[in-house]
Amino acid sequence: MSDVVSFFVAGIPVPQGSKTIARRGEKTWLRDANAGRLRPWRHLVAAASDRGVTFDAPVLVELTFVLPKPKRPRWLVPAVKPDIDKLTRSTLDGMVDGGLLYDDARVVELIIRKRYPRVDEQTGVAITVTPW
Repeated sequence: MSDVVSFFVAGIPVPQGSKTIARRGEKTWLRDANAGRLRPWRHLVAAASDRGVTFDAPVLVELTFVLPKPKRPRWLVPAVKPDIDKLTRSTLDGMVDGGLLYDDARVVELIIRKRYPRVDEQTGVAITVTPW
């Protein structure tokens, strides 16, 4: 496969981070602390990643997160939460869920950015996957 795949997922990116312990009766399991917000985000990424192609070889992935700008930002760039690595984790897992990546272990090079939207630009993530 030699084709580059690029697309944009509109929405507010959600990080995948800490786990919490859930208990019901004698059953105990781990779940994402922010599962209510995380599940819809991963579903959006998965739906957009369903492109009829699966990368099952080394790839370069480029992610540009466009995050909501606060009314009074401290800096010109979003050097605040959510953490870039946790945003990446949720997005790569969504790409696996959607079948674009066979496994996120196939990612051998990763370029990640966070920025605020330009005028009339939506929040979300721009994704490019390139065979390595």
